[in-house]
Amino acid sequence: MAGALFSVPNVNVAHAAIEGNADLPDGSHLLWALSRKEFGPMSYKNRPEWDVAANRLQFLRLWQLKLDQLVAPFLGHTNNVQVVTSADMRKGAREASTALQDTDALLTRDPNVILMTTHADCLPVWLAAPESGWIGIAHVGWRGLLAGIVRNFIEAVPAEHRGDLHLAVGPGISAPNYEVGDDVADKFRAEARYADVVVEMDGSPHLDLVAGVQADAAEFDIPVSTQASICTYDNDYLSSYRRDGDSFAPMAAFIVRLGGR
Repeated sequence: MAGALFSVPNVNVAHAAIEGNADLPDGSHLLWALSRKEFGPMSYKNRPEWDVAANRLQFLRLWQLKLDQLVAPFLGHTNNVQVVTSADMRKGAREASTALQDTDALLTRDPNVILMTTHADCLPVWLAAPESGWIGIAHVGWRGLLAGIVRNFIEAVPAEHRGDLHLAVGPGISAPNYEVGDDVADKFRAEARYADVVVEMDGSPHLDLVAGVQADAAEFDIPVSTQASICTYDNDYLSSYRRDGDSFAPMAAFIVRLGGR
């Protein structure tokens, strides 16, 4: 199951930048995806709520999903993880004021709850533990990674349910396009676990965020699929803040477990 769980049969198709799905042991169905930038901005930050809600609605309709099934946080580049249930549906779905604040990862065991985060260079990281029904989505940039968002994400799943836990990394900015200053690079150099995150290129430090996710997951012996790890900067159908500046349109990443217990 682990190898097929986060396989990516559809990349850069008309309805999604990334789409994957899998049947789970309890009869439920795992669905996960990332929007193309053409669907418009998916984040409420500095954007009209009616516009963002309409974009989210049209995207979810492609799978006959409803906006009122959604839980979406207001991101803060933090290490904060929230476990949510069906009672949290609609939080952050249509209005920024109802979103969980300063939260960068969501987890649930409840079926039919859509978890969503937004992205434009920072990595989407999907999580699933098929036997126990846990699913999750995380927003991982350099600040969150350094603060421990990936470790907190994994640890929020009870230890007894991590036996078949699996992560997948989606599109984000790649190391060749992610030059940083020594002030940022030195923060990672100071952490032994992140030895492979800082990559020297043409005499300047660059960050490999995927390597950071893999390093954190390795501490728990958790496999990480990188099949969907495509560079946002290099691909025009993806949003990139570093490439597009203030004109960027944040993409939506979601995961949901349909049916089952």
